[in-house]
Amino acid sequence: MPLFANLTHLISRIHQGQLSVETLLTQYLTTISERENDIHAFVDLQPDFALQIARQLDQKPLIQRQKPLYGIPVAIKEIIDVAGLCCAWGSPIHQGRVPMSDAPLVTRLRDAGAIIIGTTVSTEYAIANAGPTRHPYDLQRTPGGSSSGSAAAVAAQMVPIAIGSQTIGSVIRPATYCGVYGLKPTRGAISRVGVMPLSPALDHIGILASQPEAITLACQALFGFDPRDSGSCDIAPPRLENTQLPKKAIYFNNLLADRIESPSQLALQRATRIFQEHDIPVIEKELPAAFASHIDCIHTLLCRDMAMIHGEDRRRAGQQMSERLRGLIDRGLQISDEAYRAAQQQADDYQDYLCHLLQDDQIFLAAAADSIAPMWASDHTGVPFLQGLWTLTGLPTLAVPCGRVTGLPVGVQLIAKPCAEHVILNAARLIANHL
Repeated sequence: MPLFANLTHLISRIHQGQLSVETLLTQYLTTISERENDIHAFVDLQPDFALQIARQLDQKPLIQRQKPLYGIPVAIKEIIDVAGLCCAWGSPIHQGRVPMSDAPLVTRLRDAGAIIIGTTVSTEYAIANAGPTRHPYDLQRTPGGSSSGSAAAVAAQMVPIAIGSQTIGSVIRPATYCGVYGLKPTRGAISRVGVMPLSPALDHIGILASQPEAITLACQALFGFDPRDSGSCDIAPPRLENTQLPKKAIYFNNLLADRIESPSQLALQRATRIFQEHDIPVIEKELPAAFASHIDCIHTLLCRDMAMIHGEDRRRAGQQMSERLRGLIDRGLQISDEAYRAAQQQADDYQDYLCHLLQDDQIFLAAAADSIAPMWASDHTGVPFLQGLWTLTGLPTLAVPCGRVTGLPVGVQLIAKPCAEHVILNAARLIANHL
């Protein structure tokens, strides 16, 4: 059975006893053995333990198999705690770090029937220098970051679902470069307990997958209030049976327009054509001048939080940090309480303005990346800023593949009002069905 077969169909067959979990897992493990030496998506793998779990799941009666991710292999970004697996935060400072317990989101995945097969490569502290991961379609290029290994693992068909994180653009950009779907949900939808904090003001957990339906199923496992996370919210997950489409899409023609190169412009044109052919008008608007400083706002929140959280690592082991990482922390040490509070208020004002526009099931359409994936380099994984506004404002955002240019994936991002993940997931299915 093809690995990219409809995941809901595969799960249905497992539920009915028509497909064994071990058979499915073995196919993915075979792909990993064939491609991992070139792609380097994983930090740590536990294939034997995963097969043991698969055999146990195959022994359960059908009535106990009715879980949303029963028998589905999932990979986890290395900044998220997974018991017994290396989670080193992409840094030599934490090399060999093996948590004793799972992060709550990992527990939720296991409870939903998923099989955790390994941890995936992150950039340094999920913000700075690149790890070893290469692009599955061109090994000379970056897969993007910071969720590099998660995006590459899904694109290379090593797993159907992987978990990442986003503080600026670390789910949307690698998903776009690698041609997979990537959801940064509404802020607070997924618990961040047991996850390396970078900036509590900006941090989101994200989902990368081969199909929109797979993201929907993962949301059903992962969404839920966690009182241990101060930013957690009780948000209902999207459902496959909800087929509501957006009534209109808004495109901001002055949002970093000078950063959008022709491959990404072509992706926007493809998505626009499909929307218009299905009676979803795409309206161009301009953002107010106040939005011109949103990148400065992001940096104020990010750097100050990094200094407060990782300043001790900087003091004791700064020589093992990249120059870029040290610079971000040092910049944060210079940011005053007053400047930080002003940035928080600015982010709230941005969110209020954008949410006012997102009434009546409208969405935003935006370029998801500047261009195709750039060549691999140790000190960068691509331009992050095109995704930043939606992270700053906590709005649900979905990377949607829109074909290829010169053999490499391009895509768009769709943005909805808080708690409206279902609308952008349905819009993504529309695009996928008509490209």
